[in-house]
Amino acid sequence: MPDYNVVSTDDHVLEPPDLWEKRLPKKFKEDCPRVVRDEDGADHWIIAGQDIGNAWSRCAAALPDRTQSIKNWDEVPDIVKEPAARLKAMDQDGVDVHIIFPQITGFGGATFSGTIGGEEFRLACIQAYNDYLVEEWYGHSHRFVPQCVIPMWDAEQAATEVARAAKLGHRALIWSGKPEALGYPHFADPYWDPLWNTVQDLDMMTALHIGGAGVGGLQNTYPGYEPMRRLALISAQAISSNSSILANVLFSGVLERFPGLKMITIESGLGWIPHLLEVCDHQYQQQRLPQLGMAIKPSELFKRQCYANFWFEEAGIAMRHLIGVDNILWESDFPHGTATYPNSKEFIEKGLKGVPEEERRKMLAENAIRLYHLD
Repeated sequence: MPDYNVVSTDDHVLEPPDLWEKRLPKKFKEDCPRVVRDEDGADHWIIAGQDIGNAWSRCAAALPDRTQSIKNWDEVPDIVKEPAARLKAMDQDGVDVHIIFPQITGFGGATFSGTIGGEEFRLACIQAYNDYLVEEWYGHSHRFVPQCVIPMWDAEQAATEVARAAKLGHRALIWSGKPEALGYPHFADPYWDPLWNTVQDLDMMTALHIGGAGVGGLQNTYPGYEPMRRLALISAQAISSNSSILANVLFSGVLERFPGLKMITIESGLGWIPHLLEVCDHQYQQQRLPQLGMAIKPSELFKRQCYANFWFEEAGIAMRHLIGVDNILWESDFPHGTATYPNSKEFIEKGLKGVPEEERRKMLAENAIRLYHLD
């Protein structure tokens, strides 16, 4: 195995303002994602005429004060946007590898699988992002691991893009666990089988970031909350979306049809998993699902094909044997406000206090090395 001691399975890039302007054909000039600075000096992403908002605010962990607000790209720290500077920050933090998720492209890759612009334009945006990640980050260092986004409006085209991205060096597919929320067939629908067949054949991971990200279902926050209180509540609530999506994955039939498919729930934490598996197994028996052809219990499907990660927990680690040590990975979530940076070493030692060295190595590095083929 590579000489990696700590692999983080959830970190983000902030796409630079000129990413798509440099890479898209001129015919998409009018719709091309670009950054516009308003009168207050704040940058806004504009895609096909729609204001998507300010993506620079999601780098609190890299700031001296996490309550600070960044308005424009010029204020984004180099350790967030420059690969060489980030490597130095990773070394100081004791983290060897960052497995990369997008920002404005959508945690589940949904930005360009929605209704913004035509399909040809959206496909060009998706491919430009996938190319950028390989050329600018993976090309700088293999300590940055790329994961691709796909055109969800066409399962065959999605499979083709996954195959193309895999040849470039992408190690996983970023997926929305609730495609029906975007207007596409349900996750369990055989419509997606060409995609799952390709992902299985390529032995790639499928990542469900906070349940697939942007799928809704969270309680509305009180309008009077301060920004940091609101962010804390949203982050705590987001865990519930992982539970909902994973339950659907386990009962969907997808894992049974594709026994080589591997899915990881990202920024999920661990403590809720034993309870969910117990509930799913109970319902499996009570609703007589074996008689309906579901031959494998949900908990067994999880241990065979599903994974989860943690970044600060102690309670979840105490239940690690109920989850499966081979099914647990670690994350830092750099540079988001919940991230363990710059104190990842302290968080790891606190969370894994008393855990045998062999189990520590698996959860911190070896499981990720094996699943993402980092060797």
